Amino acid sequence: MKALGIMTSPVKVVSPNDSISHARNVMLRNDISRVPVVDGSDLVGILTKTDMSRGLSQNEPKWRRRPIDNITVDRFITSNVITSPPNDSVKDVASKMLENNISGIPIIDDGNTEFANEGDVLGIVTKKDLIDYYVKQDIEKVAVEICTSNVATVHRHHTINHAVELLESKGIGRLIVVEENKYPVGILTISDLTFALLGNPQGSGLTGKDIKLARRESTSGQKKHRSVMKDVMVAEDVMSSPLISVGPNALTTKVASKMIKKDISGIPVIDDNNLIGIITKTDIVKSLYDHL
Repeated sequence: MKALGIMTSPVKVVSPNDSISHARNVMLRNDISRVPVVDGSDLVGILTKTDMSRGLSQNEPKWRRRPIDNITVDRFITSNVITSPPNDSVKDVASKMLENNISGIPIIDDGNTEFANEGDVLGIVTKKDLIDYYVKQDIEKVAVEICTSNVATVHRHHTINHAVELLESKGIGRLIVVEENKYPVGILTISDLTFALLGNPQGSGLTGKDIKLARRESTSGQKKHRSVMKDVMVAEDVMSSPLISVGPNALTTKVASKMIKKDISGIPVIDDNNLIGIITKTDIVKSLYDHL
């Protein structure tokens, strides 16, 4: 199978001068996490949810506090884009993703097709496309064989800033949210943080929430008046819950199918309420590469 046969096409694109809010809306409307950035017909970069999340979490006082309608795509794009020609094999595409630690590869016409011009963006192959392909393969592995056992966790009351720092320091895309007894209760992803950050009308980050508290008119009086205090946003405010999980003996093709059906990118592996690992899209792509 070639890249041309599994790519998503037509591909949604944005331009360097589009606003971040426009790019966010394109991603939301089309349920995607990355868009190629084109200037005319030329590919000049790619924009992902991770790029936006990292960009908005930086301390850049000259522009960070501007509304996201006034922040342009070109501030956040990755310009050195890894691409593939349409005749690359699925294994070639998987190899490029794994070697470069990326989740999407634009497919660029190399002058050998009859329906496009050389340099045109024909489509994009994402990890989701590879997982769709994986589900159709005859693979008899189980979850515990391919899961990542060293799982990063965060307490449900840890701040969002702490979660962002942990994601950055470990170079990962998700954290399992746990209770005091380490029991997993949710998952927090780059996507959750990105769209929470962009949901702020000022585009200035997710800093806190207002909590209304009743207070007395006097020391012994009735609680009539309300005061408002600012509380720091924590992991449980943004996490996805209830948690979707699988057992250690679940077939990996079934796990991949669940990822597609539930539109998620990571599934914890839990055995008797104990977190023993997580299967991510990257783990599935590695398993596919090994199979091909």
